[in-house]
Amino acid sequence: MYYSMELDEIYKQIINILYNYGRESLTSIGEKVHKADKDKMSHTGVNKRLTKLEKLNLLKVQGNVNISKLDYKACYILIELKNFESIKSIIKSYEKCPRVFLLNQVSGRYNLILGIVGQNTEILQRYINHCGPTNKEGILHSDILFVSDFVIPPYIPINLFGKESYECNCGNICSNCSALLEGNCEGCGNF
Repeated sequence: MYYSMELDEIYKQIINILYNYGRESLTSIGEKVHKADKDKMSHTGVNKRLTKLEKLNLLKVQGNVNISKLDYKACYILIELKNFESIKSIIKSYEKCPRVFLLNQVSGRYNLILGIVGQNTEILQRYINHCGPTNKEGILHSDILFVSDFVIPPYIPINLFGKESYECNCGNICSNCSALLEGNCEGCGNF
């Protein structure tokens, strides 16, 4: 079920404080929030508001990573698929891929975009050739855009070191993959 919520000024201030410094204590946030009556907000009040935002999936406090500082590389895969069923299939296959930091439907010539991360461009190329969606059924056309360091946002929400493997979700048969057989696989969970 989808639920939208109108954010009042206090919610907006809390989100802005966390955006600027996500490790801010509840007490410190309460001291920085400007209420109409000039009172400080208690840490309990801040906690209740944060809990509500999290329950409604409006906010998630997490550690984002500056991949440029790790010298990791990124690219975007722009994909034109023949129909909505093909789009849904690709989304389902890659929504939990640990290398994917962006997965959106778009309009225009392409109807899907994936952003992926790798330790270097060679690994990104291998991912595109062996694990990526560009050879899946329903794809009419695709383009690959290798990008420079991220300017905005410098930090992206990606769990590089989760050690979970999701190869089975993408539908690729890893046991037949030449990179795996040659000992060169840098696939899921190998950051």
